[in-house]
Amino acid sequence: MSFNELFNLPPNPYFLSHSVGCLGKKSELSLAENFLTPWKLSGGDAWQHWLHTVDLFCTGLGQLFNADSRDFCPQTNLSSGFTKWLMALPKDTAETAKRKVLIHEDAFPSMGYVAQAMQQLDFELVFIPASESACKIDTWQRYIETDIYCVLATHVHSNTGEVSPIQSIAQICKQHSCYLAVDVAQSAGILPIDLNCWDVDVIFGSSVKWLCGGPGAGFMWVNPKTVEQLQPIDVGWFSHRDPFAMEIKDFQYANDAKRFWGGTPNIAPYALALGGLQTILDIGQASIFAHNRRLAKTFLQTVSQSLSQPVDLQNNGGTLCLELPETRISAISQGLKKRHCYFDTRGNVIRLSFHIYNSEQEVELLTEVFNQR
Repeated sequence: MSFNELFNLPPNPYFLSHSVGCLGKKSELSLAENFLTPWKLSGGDAWQHWLHTVDLFCTGLGQLFNADSRDFCPQTNLSSGFTKWLMALPKDTAETAKRKVLIHEDAFPSMGYVAQAMQQLDFELVFIPASESACKIDTWQRYIETDIYCVLATHVHSNTGEVSPIQSIAQICKQHSCYLAVDVAQSAGILPIDLNCWDVDVIFGSSVKWLCGGPGAGFMWVNPKTVEQLQPIDVGWFSHRDPFAMEIKDFQYANDAKRFWGGTPNIAPYALALGGLQTILDIGQASIFAHNRRLAKTFLQTVSQSLSQPVDLQNNGGTLCLELPETRISAISQGLKKRHCYFDTRGNVIRLSFHIYNSEQEVELLTEVFNQR
């Protein structure tokens, strides 16, 4: 079976996996088998099957990230997880002046909105200017100082494609005794991530992009070395050590990351995302990355003269964020639209991503459009 047969692909070239990955055939089956059918056949007794489905999703994340499945907790999205985690950080050991949250200006805006809202709880938002490269460790060394309480590092920046050096950032954070949170929304499923090597405090991710799992199946991983120090405020019965204890006067935090889960969980997104995650694991992240790089190199070799800035694939995620002269951005966008290609733009930057289901023929089409005068 070819990779194209594993996915429900649009009829036209799809270069938008950095936004929404294509629906996998296994995802449709998983939604039916792990959510709809148990509900249809068992009604309220479907919970055992449903929760097992979420467990399987967390197990898959453990395989992808080289981590224990118990250290993952479902979240609706990254913003929700980041909010819960910031609110749960210990307060008794932190001085008010040391509640600064450091974020790069190229981070996804939603995460910055969270940090701004947290100013109501005595946090302070500090930006690294967009003019400072996120892929250079010198940038992070200059801004991570003793008065920084928490750093949010975006592994792959959606506006530029740049990759932050997470392991090196983690070392600096340890030197200054500040927390490190990592946004892996644009890297999960395409770049290798080993949480044992990273040794960060928390990661936040999504299934909607490279994992081809659709919206609503977000997740967080909480470092097991620190999880018992964290006491979430936004809790519910699935944050309980025994969700089915049903004793309203006796709340006990779950021993692991599930303490961040909250109230009655949404199962359908995870039943759907499970199929996508299993497909990515079957193919292999390394194979997807290698295919991405082959297509990207082929494409860049033929269009590099058209770009305002060269692309450094050594420090690039799975998405090519191509800055173009103002006179060219409109013409190329129109050319791609005429060929009914899926892509997007941000300012004078065209974003294109190559997943396992993209082909060399599609790269040739892109090259033709970019080289037209």
